[in-house]
Amino acid sequence: MRGVAAALAVGGILAATSACEASPAAAHQPGADLVATRVSPTATPTLASTASVSLPVEDYLLKNDEHAEMLYASKLLVRQCMARFGFDYAVDPGSRSPVDPKGDAANMARRYGMSDARTAARYGYHLPANALPTPPADTRPMSDAAREVFLGDTPRADGGGVKVRQYKGQQIPAHGCSGEAERKLGKGLDERLSESINDASFQQSMATPQVTAAFRSWSACMRKSGYTFGSPLEPLRSRLSASPSASEIHMAESDVACKEKTNLIGIWVAVESAIQKSLIEKNQEALTQERSTARTTLDRSAKVIAEGASS
Repeated sequence: MRGVAAALAVGGILAATSACEASPAAAHQPGADLVATRVSPTATPTLASTASVSLPVEDYLLKNDEHAEMLYASKLLVRQCMARFGFDYAVDPGSRSPVDPKGDAANMARRYGMSDARTAARYGYHLPANALPTPPADTRPMSDAAREVFLGDTPRADGGGVKVRQYKGQQIPAHGCSGEAERKLGKGLDERLSESINDASFQQSMATPQVTAAFRSWSACMRKSGYTFGSPLEPLRSRLSASPSASEIHMAESDVACKEKTNLIGIWVAVESAIQKSLIEKNQEALTQERSTARTTLDRSAKVIAEGASS
């Protein structure tokens, strides 16, 4: 569950990644239909970049500021719970404000590889300085005792660990302080279905005839500039120097120019949008419920944060 994973990341136990193509696919929602068959876009836009593009599933994915608000409220509740057991659980106020508050959870800036000419000309494939995540102010690992109170009797992913239910004679909440926080806020941080659709559509789009043909056209264009890549995602995996080099910038600029020449972005967006619309239609009821749950958690999070500010 994303809610538990997020809570664990707060404690420095797990590391999170947001890159769509680099992250493992989200766990499939039980009973979800995540296969789009015989999908064909009705129209293909001409796009030079993804700057003004949004995908259908973004209506259901949490925005950066929404996720940060929920996670911050969860941290405050965990801190209150941990304090009852004598543990100091640090909460960084800065974590409430993400680098890009309204940024899209679909990672459109890099979803289809490098697509912005200005960014390529200045940074190559490096991330702009203002897009880099700020590390938490306190990343000290939890002690074993604090971890047990944090997790309580939560089943461990590896099947190991002791399922602790008491600490120094005091009853630990079900699933520890992380479980208590989730029960108070609700499951708004758990958006597995929308994330699964986000991942599934991306993977399925790359197997469609339209996108694979666009890949071939882009690759042929890149060969004329002296670069051999089978996929526009491959350059993102290249080993980068500490700062953008002239050769890296040239490759990134060629990459973007070839995408524009072949309309790869327009084709890919059209195909993936069609896939997502199909998957959303198949799972509409569950997605609507998921978004309703998120709104409830957002409301509760706002109250927790307001109470924390006034105390």
